[in-house]
Amino acid sequence: MTGKVLITAGAFCRLNNDGVACLESKGLTVQLPQGSGPMDEERLIAELEGCVAVVAGMEPYTERVFAARPELRVIARWGIGYDSVDVAAATRHGVMLVNTPGVVTEAVADMTLALMLGIARRLPYGDRSVRAGAWPMIFSGQVFGKVLGVVGLGQIGQAVIRRARGFSMRILGHDPYCEDGLCERLIIEQPTLEELLAESDFVSLHCTMCPDTRHLINRERLRLMKPTAYLINAGRGGLVDQAALAEALREGWIAGAAVDVLDPEPPDPDDPL
Repeated sequence: MTGKVLITAGAFCRLNNDGVACLESKGLTVQLPQGSGPMDEERLIAELEGCVAVVAGMEPYTERVFAARPELRVIARWGIGYDSVDVAAATRHGVMLVNTPGVVTEAVADMTLALMLGIARRLPYGDRSVRAGAWPMIFSGQVFGKVLGVVGLGQIGQAVIRRARGFSMRILGHDPYCEDGLCERLIIEQPTLEELLAESDFVSLHCTMCPDTRHLINRERLRLMKPTAYLINAGRGGLVDQAALAEALREGWIAGAAVDVLDPEPPDPDDPL
């Protein structure tokens, strides 16, 4: 294959110079986006001009994009999941899809623990207060010894569990699609989702985004959580009904939420969160 390869996944260039060199050694020309920030369809179509392949982030690959760029042959997702790609449309247009299982596992697990510690210890509030010239007395909670509910027991969920053991947490896991014997090997409890929500001090979401999991955490399920519990989402924004989460935070159904993902991204200016 010859031609241009667009790289929209910024981490690929920052962390993988050997990958860029490999592409170039095969006669491909590496192209970076002209602008910055998330892309919509219009900008993506413009950036893909003349490109036969893309090392992709989370920008939308839709029927309209494929129709506008028939020269595109390969989408390589830098990450896991295809929820930003219309797979049926890609198939119709003869575009091959691949992803990179495991490449972000440890990074996302690290982020999950950072979010848990940050919200439990109120680190963002303390940082903002001191920068504003205040010196508040901050009363915060602990992570050590608490109950962690992990929803989704794939590679990332398991990596989070490994880290949580260092905090002596009691770990609950829920995944209706996990392999037989996995929970026993991980030595974790496997309650129903409703039981997990009711018992956990932290609920961390790591399941795949699909029609069955869209708004998995909705108004009714947020109501099941403890008023002292925190919701952590480093998976996909669509796993959570954001309007319901905003209501839960306003009304005090839960103690707080720490999210690394939203739906859509970037959020609409009137998004309740």
